[in-house]
Amino acid sequence: MENFRIGFIGGGRIVQALLEGLEQANYLQNMSIWISCPSADNENSSLKCYGNRIRMTTSNTVLCTNCDIVVFGVKAKLIKSICSELVKTVDNASLAQVLFVSVIPGLTISTIAQWLHTQENIIRIMYNVNVAKCNGSYALSSSKTNENDSRQIYLKSVFDKVAYFAGNVTESELDIMCALIGSGPAFFCTAVEGLADGAVKAGLSRQLANTLAARTMLGCADILVTSSKHPAELKNDISTPAGTTIYGLHELENRGVRGAYMDALMSAFNRAQTMADQLARDLK
Repeated sequence: MENFRIGFIGGGRIVQALLEGLEQANYLQNMSIWISCPSADNENSSLKCYGNRIRMTTSNTVLCTNCDIVVFGVKAKLIKSICSELVKTVDNASLAQVLFVSVIPGLTISTIAQWLHTQENIIRIMYNVNVAKCNGSYALSSSKTNENDSRQIYLKSVFDKVAYFAGNVTESELDIMCALIGSGPAFFCTAVEGLADGAVKAGLSRQLANTLAARTMLGCADILVTSSKHPAELKNDISTPAGTTIYGLHELENRGVRGAYMDALMSAFNRAQTMADQLARDLK
């Protein structure tokens, strides 16, 4: 498979997580990667740890003219100005030869197309920070034309090294996945933190409580994934008559924890929709 040049506009946490995973998978050295960000000239940048395995620049134009795939990995509010910059500094023929990829929640393909004055070479991808440990999840949203694009096939092969592929989905489904797999880790961390705090209150050391809470969630997730059990089945297996677990579950039900998680996901999803509407209005 051809080794395409991938450029990341932005070098924040979500981009760094991918680089960490690819490094762990021993695949980074096989790739040609560019990153454009303001800290490119800063010797103290955390990205400098990759040495000459990635090329860094402060110029989005330089990156775009040297890459086959360009990933927008910056905050949504910056994208319009970045696209305007590229339209002014890169000729239309060159822009048409680049596969543009957005990882930004709520930013639709049609909005980016209008900003870049191009149409058939834009896709969206959603993934989470778990790629840093080669245990992430990701999904794509693209046109039928792009599905057979060799650059998209290559990009998918890269993500396959560090994440589970959830499929090629609609943009609406991708926004739901933004809430589930994108925001989900933060929701799970809240649960881990709460369980650990409870253990500390009961008398366990903080370090041990944090470790055991995290490893308990890790082990439970592994069972659910490998056994294909419904979460309710595993919950019922653990809950013995008049035992400790059912008493704890009763407290969670009284406090509406399941409903709170549902509300959290819907709130994140609705926020993605609101962001999309706000960005679309910027076109007018």
